[in-house]
Amino acid sequence: MGTNQEKQSVSKDEDARPEDQYESVLTYTGEGYNLPGGEKNEEIANEQKSEVVQAVKDFVKKEYSTDVEVHNMVGNQDGVTVFFESVGSLHFYSSAIVPIDTKNNKILKKNVWTLEGEVERSIKSALYAYMWEDDFKALDDQITEILDDHPSITGRTLASLQNVGGSGYMSPYYFVQASSTDEAIQPLYEQYLQDPDTSKETYSKLFDDSQFEPDYLLFNLNFFMKDPQDQPDKQIFNALIETVEANNELPKGRYLIDLNDNYVLIRNSESYKQNTLGQDPTKGIIKE
Repeated sequence: MGTNQEKQSVSKDEDARPEDQYESVLTYTGEGYNLPGGEKNEEIANEQKSEVVQAVKDFVKKEYSTDVEVHNMVGNQDGVTVFFESVGSLHFYSSAIVPIDTKNNKILKKNVWTLEGEVERSIKSALYAYMWEDDFKALDDQITEILDDHPSITGRTLASLQNVGGSGYMSPYYFVQASSTDEAIQPLYEQYLQDPDTSKETYSKLFDDSQFEPDYLLFNLNFFMKDPQDQPDKQIFNALIETVEANNELPKGRYLIDLNDNYVLIRNSESYKQNTLGQDPTKGIIKE
């Protein structure tokens, strides 16, 4: 009896979704996203925004041969995390950290850094999207059909991807993660760093399909219930899985599908909750 009452209590708390902690995915743009101990540094970064933006642009251009547009800055304990979007033939979202000397209100422009492998993997996922353009279009077309068939589900806002996404090749309905151990894409990545205007034909010649494994490319399809009152629908979830399984025109890789309720956690944009319907992350759907 005690266990049942505890479960009911958790369910009621979850249904309540306090407004100061959760926001509807339909309106969430990333406002309220925060990192521990970053309040003061965020103030400093906003006061010297042009310096922060230029420091990130210069760093990403030098290290990754990529022009970027900065969308958002979130203070952290040691500086500010800057979310940006690539500009050019490859499209991806990522982030960089600009350290700040808090005591002296100084932006440490020459000490910009990124989380290990984050930008590299983002570029690699974008390379696949660029090289397999027709296959990725098939995925986008499939998602359009899914939304037509199931009008009660939706995705994230574009603004939330821009402001707090920072996770490779993304759309409001999915994001793609490339593996750091993928040898098939490595020559293309190295070529991109040398010449970001490399043609698709050149990339195709460099790509050794025999080295590619589906686990090297993970497609996370993330849907939400459109009505704030609705719980994730098991029937729709199963239909999503069946639809993806049946479509052999999709890009090669491993697919994981999640169906959430209508809310995301404001402070970190997390969508997974106790009631989320999701596939086993060690399995999913394999497309070869």
